[in-house]
Amino acid sequence: MNAKQGRETTATMDAGFLPPITAPVHGSTRYLRSQVEVSDGILRWETPAALFGVVPIGTRKTEIPVSAVATLTVRRTVQPLRLALGLAWVVIPLLLGQWWWAVPSTMFGVWVVAISLGPQLEVTTTQGVIRRAPFCFSHRFDAELYAEVVLDIAEDVRNRA
Repeated sequence: MNAKQGRETTATMDAGFLPPITAPVHGSTRYLRSQVEVSDGILRWETPAALFGVVPIGTRKTEIPVSAVATLTVRRTVQPLRLALGLAWVVIPLLLGQWWWAVPSTMFGVWVVAISLGPQLEVTTTQGVIRRAPFCFSHRFDAELYAEVVLDIAEDVRNRA
């Protein structure tokens, strides 16, 4: 085996596999976890589908070829629908005079609002398709490092093609 064959083998192995990263969606919802991995040259992630960002109702799976990844970043985003629903859980009982319901409703509403403000791992494909996976604030650095490695692998795969 010459040096060129050795480099090709290493690049193929790197492009084919990257250990998964699993992190909670939010610090207060540790039972909801996002998982991202690179396997067989495909970026795969599984994120929980959740009602109000709190109640799990299933999972969403996304698969994108690594060569099609244009950008992968961690962004702090606001999810407007969840934010509006959380605020509604706080305001509606107060407007209706339902004081007995106001305390638990306010606690739930504040929880939903806090979850709607978390960071997300965002991938943009070369075709312009955008996919997002929520990540906990405390795992943001891990997600940023993972994104850097995936972008390096994607660039390497595109350069070899």
